[in-house]
Amino acid sequence: MKGLRQLLSAVSRSFYLSMRFLPREMRPGVAVGYLLARATDTVADTVDMDCRERLALLRMMGATVAGDASREAAASCFGRLGILSTVQTHRGEAELLARFPECLALLEALSPREQMLVRQVLSTIVEGQAWDLEYFEARSSVSCPEQLEHYTYMVAGCVGEFWTRLGLLALGSGFSTQPEDQLLRWGRHYGMGLQLVNILRDREEDLSRGRSYLPTSDVQPWLDRAERWLKEGVFYAESLRNGRLRFSTVLPAWLGLDTLELLQRQEQPGTGKVKITRGTVHSRMWKAFLFSWKEAL
Repeated sequence: MKGLRQLLSAVSRSFYLSMRFLPREMRPGVAVGYLLARATDTVADTVDMDCRERLALLRMMGATVAGDASREAAASCFGRLGILSTVQTHRGEAELLARFPECLALLEALSPREQMLVRQVLSTIVEGQAWDLEYFEARSSVSCPEQLEHYTYMVAGCVGEFWTRLGLLALGSGFSTQPEDQLLRWGRHYGMGLQLVNILRDREEDLSRGRSYLPTSDVQPWLDRAERWLKEGVFYAESLRNGRLRFSTVLPAWLGLDTLELLQRQEQPGTGKVKITRGTVHSRMWKAFLFSWKEAL
């Protein structure tokens, strides 16, 4: 576990600190899933690398995580990641790519059912990352609402489902007061809502890069949808029995809702990047701490 902590701390200090609030039984699966997804995301975001090369490497990583790659293909994948690590400007991401084989070893150390859940969610995430690269290589805008919803599911909604299944596996009836099908729906929409907030917040920056994830110029319906989905995330958190888990789960939903409120206040919603103040974050953390002591609904 020492190697796991070191990698997490190098890649994201904030995630490493927040993960420590999780119940001990959930930490390894969540941490390994995060590291693998962060590694594939780093490859997808390496803009200095040709799009087709990124796609090929992403698919090699996906096959390696799934256990479908031959020994020769896995070795080639590791070698290419090692080379790519030398050009990364983020020290943690460079280390993560160089130590990708160690991430796979951590995956193999999980229980068989945890391994299955991590491999399932990584398969969907990589599919979404590859779709993003391929689609915007030839187009500048998402064409319909269904396409945007599917994308947000592939890169984030599936994480809500993973979180749910892992929590039920680790904690059983001690996870939530709600049935699995309701939790899966809330968790899926919660993840999609968080991704939609990112899309709305980064809209101008994406437009400057020649891409739009919104199928229409009217952002208000998407602000409303993101709000609805994030409120489902709050419902999800309210149902959780474990106080640490309630804290970790509700905080991103509240911060996402705060971001949406800032976007709504703009004269033209969705224009200009907004940022939550440090004071708001501290206030929300304190409220999340109090929330963690409430009885599950």
